[in-house]
Amino acid sequence: MSETIDTPTVEEYNEKETVVTGEQVEQEIQQENEQVSQSFQISIKTPVEIGTIKIQVQPTDTLMDIQTFLYETSETCLYSSYEFRLNGNPIPEYSELSSIEGLVEGVTLEMVPIDYNERSAKLHVKRLRDIMNTGLTEFANMNNPSLFSSFSFPEKSNILTEEQQLEEQKQKLEQQTEENEKEKETTTEQPQQNKKNNKQHHNKKGNKKGEESSSSSPSNDNEEKLTPQQKERKQKMTEIKGIDKPMLSNYYPESPIAPVQCVKSMIYSGWSPVPGYRKLFGDLFYLDITLLEGTTICVTASTQGFFINQSSNATFNPAVSPKATINHSLHQLLTQVSRLFRRGLNQILSNIGRNHPFDMLPGVLPVHNWVASSKSNRYDINKGTDTFVSVQDVELRGNPRDWNEEIQAPKELPKSTVQERIIRDRAISKVNSEFVECAVRGAQVIVDKAILPINPTENERSHMFLYNNIFFSYALDTRDSFTDCGGDAGARTSANNDLKGIRLYNLADVEGLYTLGTAIVDYKGQRIIAQSLIPGILTTEKTSKIYYGSMDTPNNEEEIEQQTADGEENKNNNTKSIKADPEFHSRLLQAASLLHLSESKVISEEDNQEVSVCTSFESKGIVGIDGRRYILDLIKATPRDPNYLEAKDQLAILRPEAIATYTEYYKVTWLSQKRQQKLKEKEERQKKEGIDPPTATAKDEDVQLTEEDLAQSPMISFNPNLFSKVKLGGSAEEQQKDIDDLKAVGAFLKGILIPRLIEDLMLFNVAPVDGQTLTQVMHLRGINMRYLGFIAKNESANVPFIQDLLFNEMVSRAAKHCFNKLLRSTKASDMAHAISHFLNCFLGTETGSVSQDEKSKKAKQIKSSAINELTQGKLWSEIAELVASKFDFEIPTHSVPMESRLIVLRCICLKMGIQILAKDYNFTTDAPFSPEDIVDLFPIVKHVNPRSTDGLDLLEAGKSFFNQRKFDLATEFLGEALAIYHQVHGPIHSDAGVCFTHLAMLAFQNEQYDLAIEYQKNALVITEKTSGLDHHETVQAYTTLAVFCQRSGRFNESMGYMKHVLYLTDLLGGEYNPERSSIYTAIAAILEDTERFDLALEFLKQTLKHQEFLFTPDHLMCSSTYHKMAIVCARAGNFDDSIVYQKKSTDILDKELGEAHPRTKESLEFYNGLSQTANQIKLFKQHQAMKAEQDELARLQKEKVDQFKKSQPRVASMPPSLENGSVSELLNYINGKPKKSQSKKSKSTNNTTTTTTTSKSKITMAKITPTPAPTKATTASSAATTNKSTTTTKTNPTPSSAADSSAPNSKAKNNNKKSTKN
Repeated sequence: MSETIDTPTVEEYNEKETVVTGEQVEQEIQQENEQVSQSFQISIKTPVEIGTIKIQVQPTDTLMDIQTFLYETSETCLYSSYEFRLNGNPIPEYSELSSIEGLVEGVTLEMVPIDYNERSAKLHVKRLRDIMNTGLTEFANMNNPSLFSSFSFPEKSNILTEEQQLEEQKQKLEQQTEENEKEKETTTEQPQQNKKNNKQHHNKKGNKKGEESSSSSPSNDNEEKLTPQQKERKQKMTEIKGIDKPMLSNYYPESPIAPVQCVKSMIYSGWSPVPGYRKLFGDLFYLDITLLEGTTICVTASTQGFFINQSSNATFNPAVSPKATINHSLHQLLTQVSRLFRRGLNQILSNIGRNHPFDMLPGVLPVHNWVASSKSNRYDINKGTDTFVSVQDVELRGNPRDWNEEIQAPKELPKSTVQERIIRDRAISKVNSEFVECAVRGAQVIVDKAILPINPTENERSHMFLYNNIFFSYALDTRDSFTDCGGDAGARTSANNDLKGIRLYNLADVEGLYTLGTAIVDYKGQRIIAQSLIPGILTTEKTSKIYYGSMDTPNNEEEIEQQTADGEENKNNNTKSIKADPEFHSRLLQAASLLHLSESKVISEEDNQEVSVCTSFESKGIVGIDGRRYILDLIKATPRDPNYLEAKDQLAILRPEAIATYTEYYKVTWLSQKRQQKLKEKEERQKKEGIDPPTATAKDEDVQLTEEDLAQSPMISFNPNLFSKVKLGGSAEEQQKDIDDLKAVGAFLKGILIPRLIEDLMLFNVAPVDGQTLTQVMHLRGINMRYLGFIAKNESANVPFIQDLLFNEMVSRAAKHCFNKLLRSTKASDMAHAISHFLNCFLGTETGSVSQDEKSKKAKQIKSSAINELTQGKLWSEIAELVASKFDFEIPTHSVPMESRLIVLRCICLKMGIQILAKDYNFTTDAPFSPEDIVDLFPIVKHVNPRSTDGLDLLEAGKSFFNQRKFDLATEFLGEALAIYHQVHGPIHSDAGVCFTHLAMLAFQNEQYDLAIEYQKNALVITEKTSGLDHHETVQAYTTLAVFCQRSGRFNESMGYMKHVLYLTDLLGGEYNPERSSIYTAIAAILEDTERFDLALEFLKQTLKHQEFLFTPDHLMCSSTYHKMAIVCARAGNFDDSIVYQKKSTDILDKELGEAHPRTKESLEFYNGLSQTANQIKLFKQHQAMKAEQDELARLQKEKVDQFKKSQPRVASMPPSLENGSVSELLNYINGKPKKSQSKKSKSTNNTTTTTTTSKSKITMAKITPTPAPTKATTASSAATTNKSTTTTKTNPTPSSAADSSAPNSKAKNNNKKSTKN
């Protein structure tokens, strides 16, 4: 976490102070060395296909940094033996770019192959093997993996920024003007061709629209380009079906890349080592390589390169084979003889190129994860020969590194300019990381008893070791110095305090004062202290002389014997003789002023004289034979905690953050009192003069403190020897004042710091979700972890989530001590049984399902009696006692709550270095764990962890400018800080990740979404590698990246990240983790953007459920969630539910803020708008329903008419000759009479003209409905109704009366027949 120390002071004061610091740093950089930030571009001419590449470098970079970059580039990662040349002249390998003459902007460095030696050739082979092995592993870097690539499915941004929109509009205008000019030219030259051009122009416009639509939705184009496998992977990554129970077995995603093999085997040949006569020809060693095609070749590594010789398993023939020529690189040789090797290597390099650039980079120290994907062990004969191919030369065994000289020499480098400090910090960081790596390896060897101690005749507890010139010892109470405070437990605490003191004195960085290189390694229950050797400490007596501090704590065997001879009465009293060398004292005074320690007087019992010291009397100053002054035993670098004064709490000291916070608080309080005093004096003076008193605001503005007042502000310091065994000097008043000052810090800790922490926890200003983040939050505020019980008993912290968090952490810390005790008494062959049995007793459930016979049978397989003696009841009794002793708290239950057991399992695994198999464990059984579930046990290391002070100053200044919304200055400062961190620590460092995070936020604020996403991806990979795959900061990094992708329109990519966040939060965050509600809300926003409203509403309901539990149903957070639910329902068309939710939101705002508040008014307006919209939609739907009903009735009526028409018989069709005939002909045809002559036809036409008008409609009807031959009765009735039917046919009949018209038609036909007869 990037949280700063929470000082209980005025916020404006802190901001101003930080801004001034940033400006000072900026001025210092500009004045001292402007070249630090001036990067420039150079070219590298490579021997590969890509040719020349351009890179951005800085003057402080070295050629080694450029080589590291080329190692990370997939095209050049296989080239290892070359040198850089500038204008044909070779450049030394370790040269700094600023020192190379002629290296300026735009120059070209050439990579020129050089001859191999045995070391460089073996490194080249190892490099090729490592790259080939990445094709067979699950992740790119198995030692320190990042899962980012497994959850990433990159897309293009759909939302353009304002600048991009303006550029796009400019391009469109330019294209339109060009097209208009072309149209004018074509119109004047070819007018007839204009139509074709217009058609083409319309087509072009259509294409443009298509292009615009495709550019507005690039995901559609990307979807079409994906292969079926990619589509399936994308769906699996981004699909969310709901809130499911997360399973630990799904911790690791499926690898998207299939294993790739290049060769069957590559081993050192049995013909090695090279015979003497072949060394004269340049041979270095021989390799036997079995290709995938099945053939085995013998390769010679020579000074000029690699070639295939003619040797076989039976005969040795070192002559060059005609199969291939000599190649400088081994992969080039194998590419010539094996097609499958070429294809496999290209695939591996392609996969590496698709990964994030940081994936292959190792961290400063690897972070081991607590969950392993599998227990598979791949057969590789080369792993057995890695000791012969190690980077370290064999000669180092006889001449180990002088770690002390390497650690102390960089501290003596100049540091007057920024560039000098960068070089100095880089050297310190590099040697520290190498020292810690070697210390971890040595501690493992010592615990496994693979090397002999330097004092084998003594008791095993007192054994000391030398490994690679590093001094190792057990953190055990071998001298009975900590009998009052826990014995061995006190010795472990003492080692931890000593490391903290070394960090403080290194941070003070006083010239001429040195500390030892130190690391603490916890492995298999043992705590090993690794330290660099003071020159001459093992060979001369001069270095055993103490120049500062107590002289009576034994450092070697002679002193131990002398102490034994003195008697038991002085066994724990080491205050007989206290020295204070003036040279030491002057240097330690400088450090004490920075650490807020006072110069105090103590009594040396040897001569009963007062001695002035400024450190704890236990600390010692020694002068080595190198002339350097070393300060040792800094177990009380800060004063004791006045709230813990019992004898068992002798090692309970205050944190430096608490002291720094209190001193700042003390200073601000004094300045405030001084201002009030001046104000009071001014009021009294004005009262005497008869002037009206000013307003409160005017009072504050008028009263200003002068520089003299600020200079008079007291600087409080504390006596580090209070409440210790030493006899204090000075007067009783001075001693009492020192005691009162120290007790004031204790009261400040309990009265201000802890209540403010509880308040922030209750208000969720800070939201620690596990033991890691809780520890970080408390330490940054200066609160020790022993106050966990005090916080848990506080009534203000009586919230289930906080109580669960505190309980889990207290129980985990107590269980760690029980675990270490068990492992120390366990044999190496029973480690897996011990770990699984302890976890079963700690997290299992006693059900009685395991019979006594099964327990006895299992106990016989275990040789360590401590495992069989441990039971669940006994373990929890020990845990309860430890919690009561360490935290002064009585645990309410002797078991971990079922919903928290996975969280506590992760916590204990991280504290102990345990790695378990990724599977679903059933905690409701007696034995959820088996020995086969334990994958590994890693060492836990604590070290000095040096950091760049310049980088920290720039980073804090950048944060301050960011909070003030001065984005340009913030970008500049953060860029400077990132450049310094890259040069000092490399890219994989936690501080570099913080810089990338803030740069991403700045780019996001400036609407540079693509840049923000790239920065955040860098921060995410760094956080995974430095903090862990499931650390809270990793989850936050994924969440931030998902929000950035959502804002830029990359919804699928955003959902992929957010799905992983949801998994980790639900898996490890507890039932009511405060982070859940915000994550559910973010997922709902993405689902809403993708129009999956039902699922979005489901997540918002879960958000509301958590908020109602954490807060109250009437909290403002619930109001906001109700409002979001109303919007989702409205977008889904469900206005009834939308109105209900918005009404609840408005009621909460009205209750909490009042009717007149702007938020309440805005919510009410939205509610009224929803109601009006819902009413309009309701009326519209009613109108639509009525219209649909009318249309349905009309359709039914039409169907009835059509059905009736279909039910009537049809007549034969009319002959073509009668289609245009007269009425009489038609009547004759109807009545079945033959056709008459033309004259008769004309007569009949004249005779019937009077009836044509009235019978026309009847004829038409007669065609449709023919009637049978008329009778006399029908004829009479027909004549009677002729006039009536004539009137009826003039009106338009309705569909209901259409069927009734058939009767009068039949009568009309009969009437017509009569008229023709007449």
